[in-house]
Amino acid sequence: MLIKSYGEFWNPYLTDWASQNLEGKAKLEVVRRGKRVRQMHEINFWDAKGIYVLINDFKPVYVGKSDHLGRRIADHLVDRFAGRWDMFSWYSVCRANTTSGTTSQPDNRRLSMDTIIQTLEALGILIADPALNRKRESIPDATEYEQVATSNPKSVREYLELILTKL
Repeated sequence: MLIKSYGEFWNPYLTDWASQNLEGKAKLEVVRRGKRVRQMHEINFWDAKGIYVLINDFKPVYVGKSDHLGRRIADHLVDRFAGRWDMFSWYSVCRANTTSGTTSQPDNRRLSMDTIIQTLEALGILIADPALNRKRESIPDATEYEQVATSNPKSVREYLELILTKL
């Protein structure tokens, strides 16, 4: 399992960038008192490691890598890509830590060639959404997280004003 967690088509205007909280939620199976139960968990993916895709009108416009996902996405709100994308997707090699509500560092593990190839194919299909692929791909053994709206949507102007006050 190369990709541990991911989120697709997140809205940057539903994130409170000032508090560095890139929050997602998912129902995860956990063991409580010897029983497996499914519980909703919210995780802050700000420090997640992996790749991300900037999207405009449901089309990928940029793919990048990051050691701190939240910081990198926030950078793109004000850099040369500002105003040229309206959503983002991300794919992380970090596992969600349900106890702390953050991500754990990826471990050093050996992966089979089949796992790597299946994961790369799934990522390619999820990012490019090619017209001739019939099935909607999923990433083997990874958990998809839905975005948690941590603030009211802001306009690009409001974000720029916020950033200018911090300079």
